Amino acid sequence: MLYKIKQKLRKIIPYGIILFTHKIRAVLAAVIFGFQGRKIRVIGVAGTKGKTTTVNMIAKVLEEGGYKVAMLSTANFQIGEKKWLNNIKLTTTSPFYFQKFLRRAKKEKCDYVIVEISSHGLVQFRHWGVKYKTVVLTNMMSDHLDYHKTSENYKNSHNALMSKDLENIIINYDDKDLRSFLNFKGPKKYIFTLKSYKEIENFKLIRAEDIVFKKEGSEFLIKTDKGEMPVQLPLIGEFNIYNSLATTALGLAENIKPFAIKKALESIKNIPGRLEKIQEGQNFEVIVDYAHSPDSLDNVYSAIKPTVQNRMIAVLGGTGDRDKTYRARGGELADKYADIVIVTNEDPYSEDPEEIIDQVVVGIKNKISDKTFFRISERKEAIQKAINLAQKDDLVIITGKGAEQFMICKEEKIPWDDREVARKALKNRKV
Repeated sequence: MLYKIKQKLRKIIPYGIILFTHKIRAVLAAVIFGFQGRKIRVIGVAGTKGKTTTVNMIAKVLEEGGYKVAMLSTANFQIGEKKWLNNIKLTTTSPFYFQKFLRRAKKEKCDYVIVEISSHGLVQFRHWGVKYKTVVLTNMMSDHLDYHKTSENYKNSHNALMSKDLENIIINYDDKDLRSFLNFKGPKKYIFTLKSYKEIENFKLIRAEDIVFKKEGSEFLIKTDKGEMPVQLPLIGEFNIYNSLATTALGLAENIKPFAIKKALESIKNIPGRLEKIQEGQNFEVIVDYAHSPDSLDNVYSAIKPTVQNRMIAVLGGTGDRDKTYRARGGELADKYADIVIVTNEDPYSEDPEEIIDQVVVGIKNKISDKTFFRISERKEAIQKAINLAQKDDLVIITGKGAEQFMICKEEKIPWDDREVARKALKNRKV
């Protein structure tokens, strides 16, 4: 009932008034908790994709450098030695949760807080009063247009990070939409790239060369003004090389020694819900990933496809109350890459789950047969079906939720974890 009331109020209350109430809440939270975001060194990671992995990588690098860290990401939270999964289903928490978290991090004597920043959170002032010292921008694609309406609005929402307190800005130079942020005066500018750029005046350049992709990860050489650094990254995909470069730039900006950066990157085995392997002794692979937009699905599918020794089985759905154009495109991508496609429920929110599934299925043209396509509305049954179908050397990829701890159906917040469902399905496997 409360969710429906909120939805109706959003339609009748002027948008400016809604934003004003968001700001009032943020200011109140900062005042109540004593402006903790000005008393601790805060690093922000923003952009469309790769934020969660980059936040986790940065935390590892800073710890390797001898610092105590706190971290907020879509997947997981951390304060010093205590780590737990994100159980509130938000990338950017409410300002009250955020400010309380900062106070706790300060009380626990953390040196850094690394924060994953969403465009929604920026527009809604959830980070008001926090003085970011270093900001990383991973990439900039059209996203959340159901909220921002235009790509320009989405991009401009990130201007809120460009304050006079900023000491360092780190951007993906291969993404031309990010280069305008380099015009901001004041901070040191670090750029990272996979292309063969040489030194660029006024920018610190971090570049990857000699890239070799392997089933278990990738090898590459990082070149910086501090020298060269060979890295064996235990994470697959070109996008994770970009995340590694962003993290390397951050480490250098924060005066972490190159050997510590290398050691940290090479020690990262997985990120919760990001290409996370689920192993219960089976002779095929099961991977859980958060990917739910077309760009993310394409990145994930194209990264894992070369590693598949037999068949690829894809389980996917569509998210409710979001851009509906994503849904058919997701079906198309699964149809393109996978040998078997299973479409199921994901996070319907206020929408009819069956209608969302209908829209995903529209994109599937080639797999419509009783052996290569299955429509199973109950997500648990869909995952069980995929695992029952799997044979030796197959790969089952379950996308859409990653390590999320809830599924939202209408008013109901259902406890959920794709990884645990997959583990139980493996134990209950029938062939």
